[in-house]
Amino acid sequence: MTTLLLADSGYGPANPPEWINNLRPQLVLLSVAAGDALDLPSPETMEALQGYALLRTDINGWIHLSTDGEQLWVEVAR
Repeated sequence: MTTLLLADSGYGPANPPEWINNLRPQLVLLSVAAGDALDLPSPETMEALQGYALLRTDINGWIHLSTDGEQLWVEVAR
């Protein structure tokens, strides 16, 4: 499974849509604070993520990934 951790809390210029689409991740992780003062993640980043499985720390709390090299297990706080 291909997993992508977005850069800079989903800041648009750091996560160009072309880059996301070329990687075609099966799971996207977004580490961002609830009520981010900088209005992150950027709307263009969120638009580029439509159709991708997305976990966000502001919604899901902590996110724990583990793998044995073949399977991926995902746990979230909520």
